[in-house]
Amino acid sequence: GALRSYMGLLYVSTHHRRGAWLAGAFASDRAVQVKLEGAVGMTAGLARLRDEAFDAVLVSHEPGLLDALELAEALRGGGSDDALILLGEQSEQELAPLAYEAGADGYVCIHTTTTRSLIWIVTRAIERHRLLRENRRLGQAEQQRLQSEHVETQRLLDEQRSLLRELE
Repeated sequence: GALRSYMGLLYVSTHHRRGAWLAGAFASDRAVQVKLEGAVGMTAGLARLRDEAFDAVLVSHEPGLLDALELAEALRGGGSDDALILLGEQSEQELAPLAYEAGADGYVCIHTTTTRSLIWIVTRAIERHRLLRENRRLGQAEQQRLQSEHVETQRLLDEQRSLLRELE
């Protein structure tokens, strides 16, 4: 696959870990143009997501301050299908399984990842969600087509029954 040329991202964090370091990292790697918006706290993040569309959501996991696993569960429970990546200081071996179980598309340890790696992880999550939406849309279109065929078949059967009654 290829990298996207542009990504609109929401970074949900605390006052302790704002997005300046993340914005700087994305700016230093010119592989993709990133527009990074910030929200401080879970409530502000949910409000931004309610009012605006983003390609992906990055959430800072800071136990005791901002539980990204809880936010992931809340987003998925509320029907959100945004690409969702959790960022934190714990190792990926420790937190990635919990992130997946909470509905996130991935977990990245900020101490061991590179900017390019993060860009690819986000890109793949965005593409996965695009494909899921397309698959859902195609499934709905197929259901509508089948329903339409069913209605047409029923109409033809009713017509044939009517013709048979007239012939009798």
